[in-house]
Amino acid sequence: MTPSHIFSRLLTAPNVLTLLRPVCTGPFVLLCGRAYTMPDSLAGWGALGVFLVIVATDLLDGWLARRRRQESALGRTLDHGCDVLFILTALGSFVHRGLVPWWLPSAIAWSFALYVFDSWWRTATQPQPRLLTSRLGHIGGMLYYVVVGMVTCNLAIGNALVAEQVLSGCFTALALLALVSGTERLGHLVRTWRHPSRVVPAVRTPNPTRRSTP
Repeated sequence: MTPSHIFSRLLTAPNVLTLLRPVCTGPFVLLCGRAYTMPDSLAGWGALGVFLVIVATDLLDGWLARRRRQESALGRTLDHGCDVLFILTALGSFVHRGLVPWWLPSAIAWSFALYVFDSWWRTATQPQPRLLTSRLGHIGGMLYYVVVGMVTCNLAIGNALVAEQVLSGCFTALALLALVSGTERLGHLVRTWRHPSRVVPAVRTPNPTRRSTP
């Protein structure tokens, strides 16, 4: 595969939207840090604005991929990778400032690592291993964005929107959700290890006229 072909697959409109998330992650963290040290500045509102842009890219990239028939395993991998990069970076910065307990991003990272390994293990015999769908993981991914948004809103408004007790309950619930999701993936790994027939079998190369990406 030539470099030009790789770039043509990577630089589709949906993938460009997806890649905006890591681009915006740095400014988001910097603005959150400034809002924490200078509560009366406009940095909190700036962080909230960047967060809304990040959420918009997450909502639009999948819709655009389906509309333009550009869905692909590469796009799914980029989407999940950029999601977890933003979530863990944002939560890690909040942990550094004492706004979020350390065990929440740790549980999410553990769950995502098991998800990636389980997907690779179960599709390793295919020509192109891919990330498998996970309903529980999808729900968790949406809720992780919600909790980052709640902390960001508190930075913008001055801890007036969401009570500390409510946030603590959300942190605990999401950490438990991540642990349950990771345990589910660990169970899949154990079952496929004991019963190799459960590994997704290799598939024939599809008709070249049916392509998901240009």
